[in-house]
Amino acid sequence: MILLEINNRIIEETLTLKFDGASNGTKPEAVEVTFADFDGVLYHISNPDGDKTKLMVSISLKFYKELQEHGADELLKRVYGNFLVSPEAGYNVSLLFDLDAVPANKEEVIHQAGMLKRNCFASVFEKYFKFQEEGKEGEKRAVVHYRDDESMYLEAKKDRVTVVFSTVFKDDDDVIIGKVFMQEFKEGRRASHTAPQVLFSHREPPLELKDTDAAVGDNIGYITFVLFPRHTNANARDNTINLIHTFRDYLHYHIKCSKAYIHTRMRAKTSDFLKVLNRARPDAEKKEMKTMSGKTFSR
Repeated sequence: MILLEINNRIIEETLTLKFDGASNGTKPEAVEVTFADFDGVLYHISNPDGDKTKLMVSISLKFYKELQEHGADELLKRVYGNFLVSPEAGYNVSLLFDLDAVPANKEEVIHQAGMLKRNCFASVFEKYFKFQEEGKEGEKRAVVHYRDDESMYLEAKKDRVTVVFSTVFKDDDDVIIGKVFMQEFKEGRRASHTAPQVLFSHREPPLELKDTDAAVGDNIGYITFVLFPRHTNANARDNTINLIHTFRDYLHYHIKCSKAYIHTRMRAKTSDFLKVLNRARPDAEKKEMKTMSGKTFSR
């Protein structure tokens, strides 16, 4: 199974096209693009005040205020520097690029712009990874309502960071397929001792969330990742953040892919069975025959 892209390809392709055009002396054209990403995230690429030499990339996250509590503004300032400007109306973060002054490291700038959503998420993970690294225990649990009815919980201890995703399964068969995926994650840990521990609970939240307002129900699932220092240290944390912040999308994407594959196989098998039945059906057509006198009859 494939991993979903961490970066946003539309942003990267648009910036690449504009930067290359500016470098080649091509006259800039107007841009006005609004598009969506997972978790209800919206992007907007435009020319502020109609200035075609300026390119603004904005992102809207319903849960951005919760990320701000964990240092999102500081992290974005560190990553984007002077490209970070006051957000446009209706959006939480905006980046502004000047096509008359294309940066020398434009490939890195484009890549980081495509990682805007990931970098917003990264603040809460970095904060709790540092708590664990510094041996801080008892810090308040982080709660991020990344969807209207789904949440992410982070808690740091001296020897681990626990990340819990709550998710809603729209269909009953999604629960069954989801459990199969979770079992595969457990099997994966047997094959690799460096993999994090993954736990799955259905209907009821895990013990870590018993004292919270975590949702309970037949269509509710909780996925728990237990991250150890080998996953949260300075050398590994970027890769860990890249993988774990897209896990919910990864899970539901592959549930849908699995259902589509099963339906395709069922339709193909049904078509094969119908062909066999048609070949086995006796010829039902009546044959017209003639007598010696020339009269006809059907047999």
